[in-house]
Amino acid sequence: MAADLDDDETGLVPFDEFGNLLRQAWTPEGEVVWRAPEPFTARLQLGQFARGRAAGYVVWLDEDNHLFPMSMTELVDTVRTVGIEPGGYAEAEWIAHRRGGAYGIQLYMSRRERRRVRRGGGG
Repeated sequence: MAADLDDDETGLVPFDEFGNLLRQAWTPEGEVVWRAPEPFTARLQLGQFARGRAAGYVVWLDEDNHLFPMSMTELVDTVRTVGIEPGGYAEAEWIAHRRGGAYGIQLYMSRRERRRVRRGGGG
């Protein structure tokens, strides 16, 4: 995408050794693997809702059962932009990023596109 992506998308994001994106840079066993966020296209299935220290979030699963957390704000953007199919599936281009003190995925789009979605203008 364009150079106007959110600034924090150029920072590293934490994964565990099995390829799961970590919401926090911590794992009870194994090690944290820091990676540069790369856009990826996938059909993800909504797995569960969870509660963090400050906010609720959802967890998506890919076909290999890798976990990808997502903030509720990003979930709303996803529903407004690509929708969710029966069975809880959404297919799109995603990217890992940091929101506040937590990591998760969001749709891969520019700030301008994101603002348009949040103002109700669609994707």
